Amino acid sequence: MKLTSLRPLILSTLIAGTAIPAQAVVVDFNSLATVTNNPTVTVPKPYLEDGFRLTTSSGSPYTGYAGGTIYATTDKNALWMGSPAVYSGVITNYGSAFVLDRADGGTFDLVSMDAAAFSSAGGYRAFNVYGYKPSTPGYVLKSVTLDASYQTLETLSFDSAFTGLNKIVFSSVYAQVDNINLSVAAVPEAETYALMLAGLGLVGFATRRRQ
Repeated sequence: MKLTSLRPLILSTLIAGTAIPAQAVVVDFNSLATVTNNPTVTVPKPYLEDGFRLTTSSGSPYTGYAGGTIYATTDKNALWMGSPAVYSGVITNYGSAFVLDRADGGTFDLVSMDAAAFSSAGGYRAFNVYGYKPSTPGYVLKSVTLDASYQTLETLSFDSAFTGLNKIVFSSVYAQVDNINLSVAAVPEAETYALMLAGLGLVGFATRRRQ
């Protein structure tokens, strides 16, 4: 086989052998489980879990002002769903929303999250999720009306529009949120870098032999 024909084969083998699978991350707030007689506990901001950072913001479009206090439900709460879930207090005249991003500033995909409204009243069941991308102006939006039966968590799934995000902003005041499923690109290990360098060296050697 000619060296010219080998180069595409080498490159394709190199790429296939060094492909980095995405890693699933679930922000489940289980670290907030505590022994208390209170129906809620206050969560310091920002809340950090598995490389992700959760805080709150207020105003429109939720970027100009500090948001409300983060609270977590406990097993003493009448709306306890079996594990800690979070919501926020409201800032008078400005509302409040959750803001989730990676602590290292990287991008991620939003796969799903669980939410349950605090009331069956229609106005309290609106739930909005905004996704922001570093290379795209504006945002993508998923707007849903949560189930009127607020005794169970409802899983909200997200499509390919919510990939490559650097931030999501979502409802926080009238619903509790749990189990935020995310996907992030894995960091290549040292062995992967070594394989890539070895493959590139092989391509360079083949090119020199051809010359």
